[in-house]
Amino acid sequence: MQGKLTFIASLLVLLTISSFGQKNTLSPYSRYALGELVEQSYGSNIGYGSISSGLRADDVINYSNPASYTAQDTNSFIFDLGMSARSVLQKNTSQNVNRKTIGFDHIAIGFPVINWWKSSIGVVPLSHVGYSVEESIKTGTIDEKVTRYDGKGGIRQFYIGNAFDLTDNLSLGVNYFYVFGNNSFTSASFLPEDQYSGQFKKELTTYLSGNRFQLGLQYRWQLQNNNTLTAGASYDLPANMSLKRDRKFFSYYQYTTSEGIPQQDTIDQVKSTNTTSMQYPSGYNVGFTLKNPKIIAGADFKYQNWSDVDEFGNLSDSYSLNAGLQYTPDREALRSYLKRVNYRIGGFYKQSYLNINNQQLENYGITFGLGIPLKYNKTKFNLSLQLGRRGTTDNNLVEEDYAILNFNITFYDFWFIKQKYQ
Repeated sequence: MQGKLTFIASLLVLLTISSFGQKNTLSPYSRYALGELVEQSYGSNIGYGSISSGLRADDVINYSNPASYTAQDTNSFIFDLGMSARSVLQKNTSQNVNRKTIGFDHIAIGFPVINWWKSSIGVVPLSHVGYSVEESIKTGTIDEKVTRYDGKGGIRQFYIGNAFDLTDNLSLGVNYFYVFGNNSFTSASFLPEDQYSGQFKKELTTYLSGNRFQLGLQYRWQLQNNNTLTAGASYDLPANMSLKRDRKFFSYYQYTTSEGIPQQDTIDQVKSTNTTSMQYPSGYNVGFTLKNPKIIAGADFKYQNWSDVDEFGNLSDSYSLNAGLQYTPDREALRSYLKRVNYRIGGFYKQSYLNINNQQLENYGITFGLGIPLKYNKTKFNLSLQLGRRGTTDNNLVEEDYAILNFNITFYDFWFIKQKYQ
C-alpha cells in the first residue's frame, strides 16, 4: 500500500513539472488575462457535455462538485490520469491556419477515510497559454515591419477535497485549491529585409499564486422504477491571490556571421517588477442528474463573476449551459462486452470572460464519449471528443473551429480490504 501511494505521489510531482513545458492550447485568445480557462471536468463527464453538479458515480472522480466524493465505495481506490490532443482551424478575413498540439491534463486519486467520509487529491489545470502570431505592417514604400507575438505557460491547481454524508440523502463537500503557475508573453519587432536594423523586444511574465476554496452540496431523491434524482450545487468563494509581473524591455540587433551562425547583440535593456493582489472571482454551478441502471441524464448552469476582476482590463461575467446523456445497455452483461460500454453524448454553450473589441466571445459545441471497461472490474478507458467553435471573424477577430480528443484512464481497485487468514 505504502509503495503504491509513493508511486502516485511521484506521478503527481512529475506531471506538475512536465506540464509547464508544453502547450495545451494554440489559441491567440490565450494572450489575454489568465489565458484560456479550462473546463473543470475529467474525460468521463466531458463526453456528456461536462455536466457535474448533480453527477454521482462510484467509479469516477468528479472534483467539480466535491460533495460527489461520497458516492465512492468504502473499500475502493481510484486513480485517474488524463491527456488531450487538439486540432484547431483558425480563420480571419484573409487566411486560414490549422494547428495541432497534445499534452497532459490532470492526475488525481480518490479514496475513503471512513464510510461516511471520502477524499480526493489531484493536480488540475486552471488555464493554458500557447500561441504564435505574426503581424506585418508597411513602414514605407519598401520596408516591412514584422512583429511576432509568442506566449506559453499555464496556471495549475493542486487540490485536496473532502466530502461527508450528513444524512442518507444529503452530502456536503469542500475543495481546497493551491493555485500556482506563470504565463510568458513576448513581442519582437524587426525589419526582415535589413539584418543590421535595430530590433525591439518586450517580455512580460506573470506569476499567480494563492489559496481558494470551493463548497459543494448534493441531495438525492429515490423515485419509482429504480430512478434516482440528484440536485447539486457548488460555490467558488472569492479569494485574494498574489499577482507578480516581471517586465523586460530591450533593443538589439541580429545578424548572421560569415559561417552562417545567427548572432544577437543587446543594445539596451530595462527591467521592472510589480507585485499586487488579484481578486479571484466568486462563481456557482447548479444542476441535476436523473439516473437509473441504464441512463444518466443531466444539465448544468455555471456562472462566474469576472467583471469584478480589474487587473486585466475589461473582463465580462462568464456563464455556460451544459447538458448530456450516458447510456449503458447492460452493466452486468457477461456474454456481450459492447452492452457494458458507456455511450455518451452532450452539448454546451458558453459566454467567455474575454471581451475583445466590444465583443464577448462565444464558445459552443457538441461532445461524444465512450467509457470502455476492462473485463470483470471497474477500471475504464474514457474517450471523449469535443467539436466546437469559438470566436468570430467580425471586428478583426479570429474564429476557431476545433476538435479536442480527451483520453483518460480510471484505475479502480480494492485496496482497503483486510486480508483474512485461517
